[in-house]
Amino acid sequence: MTDKTPPSLNLIERMAQRLAKQEGAAAKPEPRLVPASPQVATDLRQVNSPVTAPEPVRRVPSEGKSRQVHLDFRVLRQNGMITPDNMASMISNEFRGIKRKLLQKVRDPDTRAAVSNLVMVTSSLPGEGKTFTSINLAISLAAERGLQVLLIDADVVRPAVGNVFKSTPKEGLTDLLSGKVARVSDVMCRCAEIPNLAVVFSGSSRVDSPELISSGRMVDLCQELSNRYPDRIIIIDTPPVLASPEPATLAAYVHHLIMVVAADQTDRHQLRKALESIASCSNINLLFNKAPKWNEPEYTSYYGYANTAAADPSTRPS
Repeated sequence: MTDKTPPSLNLIERMAQRLAKQEGAAAKPEPRLVPASPQVATDLRQVNSPVTAPEPVRRVPSEGKSRQVHLDFRVLRQNGMITPDNMASMISNEFRGIKRKLLQKVRDPDTRAAVSNLVMVTSSLPGEGKTFTSINLAISLAAERGLQVLLIDADVVRPAVGNVFKSTPKEGLTDLLSGKVARVSDVMCRCAEIPNLAVVFSGSSRVDSPELISSGRMVDLCQELSNRYPDRIIIIDTPPVLASPEPATLAAYVHHLIMVVAADQTDRHQLRKALESIASCSNINLLFNKAPKWNEPEYTSYYGYANTAAADPSTRPS
């Protein structure tokens, strides 16, 4: 008699085979469509191939994590400028008077917000002290509580703001205007000694650097900075008016303009010509620099400012 497998065993075997097939199908992942990306292969035929991880993208720190720069106190003292550790000096007192008048024009009397916050600093000729004025005014303004200050070196032909800082970055304004850097925060540096002060340096030297200052991108940048930072005063150090035509173009887009006039250096004809070039600015202020030393009034000695000797004006940066 031939031995036959009971039907019940055939049924169990068939069930076991079916379960084994189902488990095998569940263990094998089904291919999924992924969004197209330059670094990720989307060909389903390569789904089982190892995917190489994308290279990390180099990112410049944003404003919240921006790089820090340090002031060079030795250079500041040599040039008779304000230093954060001596805000009671005579030069500090002089710029306190200048900033008070400026703040009256910049701030809204009700909200005290900086509603007209673009301030351009220039001169008629090189060597009159425009950069000296820009740096000291920025440091003095940054000493105000609750007031942020942004100093921009827009003198891209002869930049000098970086001379009072240590280890300044190469990227700056020209890189931003040329499109090499995408955001303002990518070239904005925080001053370690003055937390309220940020700086944008001139940037890489380019053949078309002067044209960048008078470009539409610079105009857009000014408007963007004014609208984006209503709690901040923006000081723009520009080339001399008679040495470069770009400041005349930029003057139409700033709220205030400070024209630095050096004693015994600029004659009346040169000053008049320079003022005519920047007449598109509705608010122009003259700042007399390198004045001869007069006898100090008695109240300065009483208040304590006459005890600090001022540096030789000839050593001051332009």
